[in-house]
Amino acid sequence: MTNRRTQRTRNTRQSLTASGWLKPQRWQISKKEAAEALRMPVNRIVKVYPKQHQVIVVYLNKKGQKCSSFFSYRLFARWQQEAIAAIASCRNQQILSPLEVIVQYDLEHFKYPVAIADAIWEALLNHIRQVIREQRLSLACA
Repeated sequence: MTNRRTQRTRNTRQSLTASGWLKPQRWQISKKEAAEALRMPVNRIVKVYPKQHQVIVVYLNKKGQKCSSFFSYRLFARWQQEAIAAIASCRNQQILSPLEVIVQYDLEHFKYPVAIADAIWEALLNHIRQVIREQRLSLACA
């Protein structure tokens, strides 16, 4: 028999996608976004196919031949924007605490560009401080 705390912790040991916080397969990743993430000219991007956990990008190599490859959504600026928006949507500690565990798990278990990981982590820490501050103020006013 597991207690509630163990069960809750186990349920949050998932990625941002597996937990449902981010649904990148629904995003319309543009050729421009793919070009920026892959650091190549936009005219080399042929097609972008969103999948559940990765995005397939068809692009032209330097010889002009079509190639395709799977890429992590975590390379894209959209991932950072959506992760930070998910964090900002948490209005209290009861919602934010499980997300904190999920974000930490995701950052530890998946490869991120350093700047994106840092921005997400900083947004999380700042939002935790803000929620705690707001909670203190509302208790003081009650």
